[in-house]
Amino acid sequence: MLFPQHITDELLEAMDIYKSIAQELIHKLITETDQPEMQVILNGQYDEIQNAKLRNGEDRLTDEWNFDVHGEHCRFANEKTGQTLEVSLGSTDDIGNLDPYFFYEFLNTTDRYRHLTVYFKKPFQDMITFFEELEREKILKYARGVEYKKDKRQELKAQP
Repeated sequence: MLFPQHITDELLEAMDIYKSIAQELIHKLITETDQPEMQVILNGQYDEIQNAKLRNGEDRLTDEWNFDVHGEHCRFANEKTGQTLEVSLGSTDDIGNLDPYFFYEFLNTTDRYRHLTVYFKKPFQDMITFFEELEREKILKYARGVEYKKDKRQELKAQP
């Protein structure tokens, strides 16, 4: 184990919170913008999400969230808190994918988890090493590229 158990537990909790916020933000993006491919998106093809016009005429989603869809990701940044999430698009299953650097960035911009960044001196390399260890322990599983996701069995354990 790379870290004391309580640190690993906090990082696993942060992964669950990341996924929960990511799902909420994708929902906001879908419901608060005029997506040209709405029906396809509602059927789970999130790779069709675009930088579409907001329905409310504002320049950001509710609760002060800016967004930028680019390639296979959407970057969300909260104007008020500074919190950022880079969310993997593709399908509904990809929303919780964890990219090592983007997950580090989430930790670093989230007050509740910022203290955990001290364990990652080389953010990308140290985080991917951590992900690989969690994969060996069957907590994470490889998704694609440099992305990992929580093993479904671990997600079930995390639910109350």
